[in-house]
Amino acid sequence: MKVIFLGTNGWYDNETGNTVCVLIDAPEGYILLDAGNGIHKLDRYMTEDKPAYLFLSHFHLDHIGGLHTIVRLNFPRGLQIFGQEGTRKILGDVLRQPYSVPIDGMPFKVDIRELPEDLAAVPFLEDFRPLVHVSPCTGFRFRLGGKVITYCTDTGLCDNLIELGRDADILITECSALSGQQRSSWPHLAPEDAVVVSKKSGAKRVVLVHFNASLYPTAESRRQVQAFVGREADNVTISHDDMIIEL
Repeated sequence: MKVIFLGTNGWYDNETGNTVCVLIDAPEGYILLDAGNGIHKLDRYMTEDKPAYLFLSHFHLDHIGGLHTIVRLNFPRGLQIFGQEGTRKILGDVLRQPYSVPIDGMPFKVDIRELPEDLAAVPFLEDFRPLVHVSPCTGFRFRLGGKVITYCTDTGLCDNLIELGRDADILITECSALSGQQRSSWPHLAPEDAVVVSKKSGAKRVVLVHFNASLYPTAESRRQVQAFVGREADNVTISHDDMIIEL
């Protein structure tokens, strides 16, 4: 099983990376986490005939902006998209003329499902909970190939983030703010928050994504985060585009 980081930026693309999208290549299928611009790389890694699932944390454009590119991809078994209540309407408003090829014009079947209504359709989703953000946002906990993988971005520190990441094999969360920077009106995590999450959750490995492209414009700025968190928690890792973790 592999976790492939197709896009690791928050807000916008730059020379360091695309906006956020993570692919889990699991026995249960291809599981996509968010649909930022990194999703356009999917055909480099999706080579088997397996079911495909996309889980959307929320609807800020850096998390759904890549959806207009999926028309060029091949999903032989179709694509199931999961999100919070209201997902069908919001995606129907975005994926239509004059902005994009509409959902019913895709060259493969697209099923849009809403949680918790359609929870039975995804048996490997162990838990999902709301996070703390300016817009309603969902964190997910999956059990795939006998491993627990949690995805929680965008969020500030909150109990649900800790509980979703409890003893996970990999907790994928964010680093959008600079050290010491807190904005209660638009919650995100700073490097020191990632250390707190690591220690409180007991996750075996914490991987940081969604680096604010304005605050972390270079690979070196991310390496500084690694140096900072590494002094306090040796299980916290920064990510970069096209990074692969094998489980």
